[in-house]
Amino acid sequence: MIDRESLEIRLNGWVQEYGGGRYENIGYPSSNILKTLIDHEGFIPSSRGFVPIPIRSAADEVEAAVKEMEKSDWLRCARVLRSDYFLPNVPIEVRLRNLQREGVHLSRTSYYEHLAQAKAYLAGALMRGKAA
Repeated sequence: MIDRESLEIRLNGWVQEYGGGRYENIGYPSSNILKTLIDHEGFIPSSRGFVPIPIRSAADEVEAAVKEMEKSDWLRCARVLRSDYFLPNVPIEVRLRNLQREGVHLSRTSYYEHLAQAKAYLAGALMRGKAA
């Protein structure tokens, strides 16, 4: 089993690579379509652009596990995990409102229960990945 410290290190690496609004497809966009149109003077650039060779970093493993959570019955836990780590300085009330807009209605207590469940799921998923 992965200990808490190792899990936190993996999660912080995931946040550095996938967080901060740098990726549009993870539910926390950094800019809207209007800003893109203004920045590129009326046209939207191709989204294909440069396609890097997959490296399969530790952060990629965490992201893959979180995406699996989102595809299964663990959607609420995945959303709470993204909210907690991608918006670290945002008050809990704002996080709960953001989740409500996404259709995830939770109390403060339930939020932290889902966060603990998400971390447990993630620890298990990362261990299965190492065993393979």
